[in-house]
Amino acid sequence: MTFLSRRSLLAGSAAAAAAGLMPRRLPAAPAPKLEILGAPNGSTIVLVEFIESGGLAEAAPGATFRLWRTTDDLRAGIVSGQTKLFSTPSHVPANLAARGMPLKMLCILGMGHLSVVTSDAGIRSFKDLAGKPVLGFFRHDMPDLTFRAIAKMEGMDPDKDMTLTYVQTPMEAAQMLAAGKATTAILSEPPATAAIMMAMQQGVTLRRAFDLSEVWGQHKPKARIPMAGIALHASLLDTSPEVVDALRRGLVPAKDRVFADPAAAAKLAARTMEMRPQVFEKALPRFSIDVVSAKAAKAELVDFYSTLLALEPEAVGGRLPPDDFYLDL
Repeated sequence: MTFLSRRSLLAGSAAAAAAGLMPRRLPAAPAPKLEILGAPNGSTIVLVEFIESGGLAEAAPGATFRLWRTTDDLRAGIVSGQTKLFSTPSHVPANLAARGMPLKMLCILGMGHLSVVTSDAGIRSFKDLAGKPVLGFFRHDMPDLTFRAIAKMEGMDPDKDMTLTYVQTPMEAAQMLAAGKATTAILSEPPATAAIMMAMQQGVTLRRAFDLSEVWGQHKPKARIPMAGIALHASLLDTSPEVVDALRRGLVPAKDRVFADPAAAAKLAARTMEMRPQVFEKALPRFSIDVVSAKAAKAELVDFYSTLLALEPEAVGGRLPPDDFYLDL
């Protein structure tokens, strides 16, 4: 079967209109008052840089950006119709789509940002966690479920073969590690980098024992986990196709600009994402940032969603998203 890209279809339509075969269609008006919500994680810097560099200046003049704090905050914006474009952990739009919300995944930005940070010199591999205390965060949410899934891949029971305890946020876990109140924790970035830097100031030596993406890759085709990306409300495809086209053109160049000038990216993160610039810049290489269309990453996303389904079905709404959930860039 041959598939036409949207660009090919538009080009063909324009040619037909020029030949007098169909009526001309006026360009859609710019999207008014577009509110864009950003997940409080490192990969969101790509979306922020895209917006700040004028990527939506024509398609959505006056677009605003703000960080969402909880998934309830994000869900409220989506359900109210106020938010139609957002960066997010990849399971959130899958969960809401399963519950009837017309959401689509545009692309993946973050390919895994979790590591095990420890002061225990004996921990070098996942199996070394056996019998050890491990501090986690966001219990029953993606970081916890990802860790538990990998534990099972490694032949371990996370509830029996180690002692898991939890705090609310990764920064709380980072502070406990740095203060010597915990020896080993699962951390995201940039909190993992922050923990190591804070501990150094206290004379405590912390290190990354291993990245969870590396362990994932020992059991999967690729050493990356499609954890964070950009999703949108399906209505945006019809009402504001220029916005989606701008994203398709501009996200990869935005990513390239972020890595070309880490200091500038860190200042931008400090101004728009409330992140410490020194920590952000040092952590940037560990964010595992890429820009991969959801369609290109579909097999990896389906595998990830299936893994979450097996652990906690409600995490993705009890079923896999339909085929049209995965958009192309």
